[in-house]
Amino acid sequence: MIVEERTRSASRTGLLAFADNAPSIRAQFVLFVAFVAVWALVFAITEAPVAIKHDMSEAYAWGHEFRLGYNQHPPFWAWICGLWFSVFPRTGWAFALLSSLNAGIGIWGAWALIGDFARGARRVAAWALLLLTPLYTFYAYKYNANIIFVSIWPWTLHCFVRSLQGRRLADAVALGVMVGLAMMSKYYALVLLATCFLAAIQHPSRWRYFASSSPYVTAAVALAICTPHIVWLLTNQAPPIRYLSAVSGQVWGHVLAQIARTAVGAVEMNLAVAVVIAAAAWIARRRSSPLPGPAELLMPRSVLAALALAPFILTIATPLVLRNPVTPEMTVGIFPLLPLLLIELVGVRDIDLLRRVSVGLALAVTLGSLALSPVLMLTRTYLSSRAEDVAPYQEIAHEATRLWHQQTGRPLATVAGSDWYENAITFYSPDRPSAFVHFNYAMNLWVKPETLARGGLLSVCLADDKVCLDATERFVTPETTRTEVSLVHEFLGHVADPVAFIVTVIPPRT
Repeated sequence: MIVEERTRSASRTGLLAFADNAPSIRAQFVLFVAFVAVWALVFAITEAPVAIKHDMSEAYAWGHEFRLGYNQHPPFWAWICGLWFSVFPRTGWAFALLSSLNAGIGIWGAWALIGDFARGARRVAAWALLLLTPLYTFYAYKYNANIIFVSIWPWTLHCFVRSLQGRRLADAVALGVMVGLAMMSKYYALVLLATCFLAAIQHPSRWRYFASSSPYVTAAVALAICTPHIVWLLTNQAPPIRYLSAVSGQVWGHVLAQIARTAVGAVEMNLAVAVVIAAAAWIARRRSSPLPGPAELLMPRSVLAALALAPFILTIATPLVLRNPVTPEMTVGIFPLLPLLLIELVGVRDIDLLRRVSVGLALAVTLGSLALSPVLMLTRTYLSSRAEDVAPYQEIAHEATRLWHQQTGRPLATVAGSDWYENAITFYSPDRPSAFVHFNYAMNLWVKPETLARGGLLSVCLADDKVCLDATERFVTPETTRTEVSLVHEFLGHVADPVAFIVTVIPPRT
């Protein structure tokens, strides 16, 4: 019996020692490429029956203009989209690749961040558990101002932990770059900054950190990155601030309902992680022979708890002050350390068991999703309750552009219309026009009256959209022509219900 125990202990030690040998950068890169490739395929196949999502077409429409700011948000995430499609074709698979690349950068960042707190099997288990959530996979497809934090958040926290621990100039500069990019993506990054501050004051070296040059170098670098956007805010009457003011002050019932949905959504996102950890802990406690307790973390548990929990607490607390909108999607990028925290709170004794189970399940989810993606595509095409309601975004983009060319003989420059159609036409039209959302100059600072005089305006309204049709009337000229068209979306022989449009061509006046 004693010999058996010694053999098992040596075997376990060998496994943990093997896990302590962190994979090389080359191995990490290979895994990164594999992750991106697999999920790009999954996204491209499962989303093939429909057009890109609304937020994605908006990201392209904004990035296409390449401004220092936009009506609702800062510009960095939109810049990425605009640059991406200056190289790649404007297709669904190219957007799938962009989304999976963003997720891959995030999951790599989570590996680096978890490594700041744990090594060996504990690190591998906490990281693999993230792949059991939809955060870096299914939810990552809808690229927008929230999903960009899937990649930015873990790398920012990693740079913060390194700067807090070592107070090196390079880490302070790296943190400043990440903070600057976060703030240039969405002002929700203020939650990220508050989280870092709360974690810093939990660290034993907090006074040495704040007395060093590190936090001030970080602030200076971040400010330098944000300065062009700040100047843009001051010279354009701060559209994002005005937008936040307009959507804040909601009635309490609506605010509390949104907070409840966000809390429930966060639980659903991470439920699989909690179940696997609880099951592993229960199995370990059922064993007849005692196993070692948890290894010590490389950083204080209070710092881990602050970085893991503060973002969610701040996210649901802010609406209690501002009464601003909050959605589960806002929290998609904020949980990279939650699995590790749950492992610590539950006190999993057989961490190697959890590692094996987590890696196996993560691999099963990844490869299973790839294998089932054609089935999901066919289900969405033929069996979904929404299969008949798929809107003909691609079809109207090409038909409306054809009508414009027929009437004017010129490239299409600016398009407006019913909600989301203007952005979709901007993406799918071969002419790459600018979007004129809601026919509103203040929301589209790249469009001015002289812009429409030189290039004209194409309006694409749903036939029953009176708001869009009335807005179009404000821009018509004697040369304006209207055409009624009815189009359907077709994919693999399945034809959705027809949709009627009124296409209004307003030719250039100069």
